[in-house]
Amino acid sequence: MSVALVSAQAGQTARQSNPASQAPAKTAVAAPDAAAQRALIDQYCVTCHNVKLKTANLLLDQLDLAHLGEHAEVAEKVVRKLRAGMMPPTGMRRPDAATLDALIRWMENELDRSAVTNLPPPGLHRLNRTEYANAIHDLLALEVNPTKFLPADDSTRGFDNIAGALTMSPALMEAYLSAAGKISRLAIGDVSAPTQAVFEVPPDTAQNHYIEGLPFGTRGGMLIPYEFPADGEYTFRVKGVTGYFQAVLGQIRGEIGIGKSQTQPAPAVRLHESQSRPAITPSV
Repeated sequence: MSVALVSAQAGQTARQSNPASQAPAKTAVAAPDAAAQRALIDQYCVTCHNVKLKTANLLLDQLDLAHLGEHAEVAEKVVRKLRAGMMPPTGMRRPDAATLDALIRWMENELDRSAVTNLPPPGLHRLNRTEYANAIHDLLALEVNPTKFLPADDSTRGFDNIAGALTMSPALMEAYLSAAGKISRLAIGDVSAPTQAVFEVPPDTAQNHYIEGLPFGTRGGMLIPYEFPADGEYTFRVKGVTGYFQAVLGQIRGEIGIGKSQTQPAPAVRLHESQSRPAITPSV
């Protein structure tokens, strides 16, 4: 079993023109066609921008206005110059403002009409360690410590979730594959290989007050997040904390609770251990 985490995002946009009946009223003007615009460009532009002179390396005498989208780069340059009023240059013949504006709008509309949405593939967005652990939790209901499987993520301006900084190297790919194998085995479990885990209470932890996360009304103890590798029989050994309380009270009273989460606890088992008679009874 392997774990594959892929996040991809793709978007597509479409525009629809308003119906003619809803378009705002405008002065009736005959829609210019490619032939009319060809004559206009030949009259005012081709004098300089032709195969012979090659002014600004623009060969407008070869510009196919019937298929303007195939020459979008050249057409965009022409539109920018016309919009800025830089062409035709000062001292050269110029069409009237209405005719020039009609040419510009016609070229812009033709470019927009022939434009094809070309969104580059988004590719794979690598998850950082925190996102990876959250994905494992959502997919497999496992609480894993990503620092045991993956190296630290590169950060940009203090953030470790910037896509541009989350690069992938061969060594990191090997780490992800190794983590996938280990987490997969953890998810399936191995009934043939019993394991042992030891959890110790830090020496400086006081046992005379409530520990956050444990049931209300309890005192001391410890909260252990642990994923059982497989269904089976497990043996719990609890070693009491010696010291003042045991010396005074002469016994240790405890409770072991095993559940899916703090909000879904399982029935607890109470421990009544004295130095002479240890006993375990189910909690009511």
